[in-house]
Amino acid sequence: MSTDNRFMIRNLQKLEQFYTITSRATNLAWAQCDETTFDDQAYLFSWEQDAADFCKALNEDNYPSVTAKVEKSQMSGFYTGLYLTGINRVAFHNGAGIAYLPLEQIVTLRKPEQNAKMPPVSNTALQLTGIYFLQELRRPGLDMKDPERAKKLRELEQELMADLIRSRFILALDVTDVKGRLDLRHPGPELKMPYLKHQSGSILQPVFTDLWEFEKFRGKSSRKLQPLTVPLKGLLPAMIKEARGYALNPSGFNLVLLKEKIELLAKQG
Repeated sequence: MSTDNRFMIRNLQKLEQFYTITSRATNLAWAQCDETTFDDQAYLFSWEQDAADFCKALNEDNYPSVTAKVEKSQMSGFYTGLYLTGINRVAFHNGAGIAYLPLEQIVTLRKPEQNAKMPPVSNTALQLTGIYFLQELRRPGLDMKDPERAKKLRELEQELMADLIRSRFILALDVTDVKGRLDLRHPGPELKMPYLKHQSGSILQPVFTDLWEFEKFRGKSSRKLQPLTVPLKGLLPAMIKEARGYALNPSGFNLVLLKEKIELLAKQG
C-alpha cells in the first residue's frame, strides 16, 4: 500500500531551516535501517526541541549524538551528502507526527556517471556498512564481551570487510612540487603522499571511498592534492614506509585500516 506524501514533502521543502541528528561516531547524519522495509533513513525535525529529545534518547542508549541545524542554503549539500552515503529516505518529524519520505521525492539528485577508469564518485555500500559498524562499535560504556552485542558487531564487520574487498578507493597525491605533467610510471621525488600524524607519533595515510570524501579533505589542505584510484590491493604498494596503515575517510567516519588487516583482506580478494 503506497502513501501520498506530497503534502508533507511540500511542507518540508518550504522550511527555511530544519534540524537533524549527527552521530559523533561517524561525523555524519545518524543513520538507521528500518527493520521492516530495510530502508536506510536519516531524521529531520521541524522543531529544535523535538530533535533535542530524540538526541537525548540516543545518548541515553549509548549512541553519542548531537543536534545540527541545517539552513536553507545548506539543504542541497545536506541532501547530496545523504545520497552519497546511501540514505534513501528521511523520517520527517513536523511536530504533529512522523512521515517517511523517499529522498528522491524531496530533491532531484542527478546520479553521477562513473566508470572503472575514473575515481569513484560514490561508494554508498561501503559508506553505509562503515556507518552502521562504527555507530555500534563506538558506543561507550558497553560490555564488549556481551554475546548478543559481540554477534551483532561480528556480522557488521563481516559485511564491512566484504565491501572493502570489492571496492575501489581514492588516494591523495601531493603534486604541489611536481613540475609539468605527472607521470606515474616514473614518479620523481617531488611527488609526495600526504599523511596524518597522531599525537602519539603514529602515522596513517588518508584514503577515501569517493570524490565527496576526497574533496572534504582537500578543502582543508594547503597543498595541491590530486586523486588516484586504486583497488584494495593497490593500497599496499602506495603505503609510505613509516605508516601503520590508512585512515579511511578522515573527515568522515575515520576508520583505521592497519597494514596487517589490508594484507589479510587483499589475499581474500
